[in-house]
Amino acid sequence: MGSSTSTSRSSGGGMGPGQSMAMAGNTGLASATEKQAQTIKRTTGKSFKAIGQKIGEVGSKYRRPADVEKYAKELSTMEAGDVLGAKKFTGPDGVERVSFVGTGMKDEQGRTILSKQTPELTAQAPTLRQLGGDIARGVMGYNTLKYTDSSNIPTMVREKGLIEMSPTSVLLNAFNKGGSFFKFGGSDSKSEPTTKTTEMATESDIRNNERKLKLEKRLAALGSTTADNTRPFLTISRRGFGGTMS
Repeated sequence: MGSSTSTSRSSGGGMGPGQSMAMAGNTGLASATEKQAQTIKRTTGKSFKAIGQKIGEVGSKYRRPADVEKYAKELSTMEAGDVLGAKKFTGPDGVERVSFVGTGMKDEQGRTILSKQTPELTAQAPTLRQLGGDIARGVMGYNTLKYTDSSNIPTMVREKGLIEMSPTSVLLNAFNKGGSFFKFGGSDSKSEPTTKTTEMATESDIRNNERKLKLEKRLAALGSTTADNTRPFLTISRRGFGGTMS
């Protein structure tokens, strides 16, 4: 009777004596049944310690538990296909898959399995809010726990996102690009109209002063004087050169 109880626990959902002995101190496998843990170990060739660490890393990365049940189930399907002659291959996208053609294997809905991607341990399906967090971490980067050495102690590691933007990098980026933002004219072609306008205005001033000079000479010849003592020609402001002539 005691034996049947032990067997039931080992193949069911609880943690059996075998699991507690083999995985003592391995908190990563606390969510796995002994059957699931044994399936993962047998099909991947990994130790219980490595499996537990991987489960812990996935949970830390996604901020929710790893889907151990799904992973073990997919590995079990791969194992059955291998017995029936399933072949591994790498697709054009570089992803490793397993072809079940000719094995006659079917899924739970009775559909023939043609091929499946090699299983990877992932987190449990996200809620809408959790999905937003996944996307944000993928873009901005995130901190996660990883086992970087042979010990069973995780280390906090920074994983870069698609655009790693810290407050400092944002300010530096704005400073480096600031010159172009504060320019009123960014090219020679934009400043050309202003230059032409100045030149045209200068030529107009010269013509007006030439006419005034001729009038002054005529008046002088007649013995008359101008209304003031200034000479228009001597008060031309040469805008293009930044000074006045005297």
